[in-house]
Amino acid sequence: MSPLLDMREVRGGYGDADILQGVSLNVAPGEIVAIVGPNGAGKSTAMKAIFGLLHVRGGKITIDGKDITGLKPNLIVQAGVCYVPQVDNIFREMTVHENLEMGAFLRSGDQTRAYDRVYGLFPDLKERRKTLAGNLSGGQRQMVAMGRALMLDPKVLLLDEPTAGLSPRYMEQIFQICRDVRDDGVALLLVEQHAKQALAFSDRGYVLASGANRHEGTGAELLADREVAEMFLGG
Repeated sequence: MSPLLDMREVRGGYGDADILQGVSLNVAPGEIVAIVGPNGAGKSTAMKAIFGLLHVRGGKITIDGKDITGLKPNLIVQAGVCYVPQVDNIFREMTVHENLEMGAFLRSGDQTRAYDRVYGLFPDLKERRKTLAGNLSGGQRQMVAMGRALMLDPKVLLLDEPTAGLSPRYMEQIFQICRDVRDDGVALLLVEQHAKQALAFSDRGYVLASGANRHEGTGAELLADREVAEMFLGG
C-alpha cells in the first residue's frame, strides 16, 4: 500500500542547528503509527517539520503524493494534515462547542455532519458542549483539541504527546479514541513518552535517537526486540 504521509531523509531544526539528521517515516491509510525514543531524540521536532513549523533544510515530505515540504501550516491543513500540539492546544476561555467552531474555520457550508461526527467520537464533549474548555479535566481538554482538529476532516492527524499528564484511566480512553478515529477513516501519527503502551496499540512504530532513525517495525516487533526494550523502553 502506498504511503499516505511520507517523510524521506528530512534534515532540519531551529536556527542553524539540524536536530533532524535525515529522518524517514511513513503512514499508510488506516494506520496508527507511533514515534518513540528518549528525550531530545527529535520526536516532536519531526512532527513540527511535517506541519511546517520549522525550517527543513533537506529531504522531502508528501501527503497523498503532494509535496508539502516547506509549506506554511495553513496550506498543509488544506492538503489534509492536522496537528495537535502537546500544550496550548485549546481556547480555555471558550466553550467546548466554540472550540469546535474555531476548528472549522477553513470549512464552508453546513457543518452539521462535522459536529455530529466529533460528538459521536467524543460523547463526553457532547454532554459538556456549553462548558468552558478551561474547566474540563486534562483528558477532556485533550478530547477538545483532537475534536477541533477533526472538524477539518484531515487525512492524517498528528498528535504530540496526547496522554501527557493524564491518569491511567484517561490515557487508555485517549488511546481508545485514537482507535475510533482510525476506524473512522483518519490515519494517525503520534509522539508518545508512554512508549510501551503506545507501541502496544499502534500498527507500526519508529524509534528515534539523536535526531535519526534507530529502529522501525510493527508495534509488536518493537516491543519484542530486546535491544529496543533495554535501550529505549526501560528494560
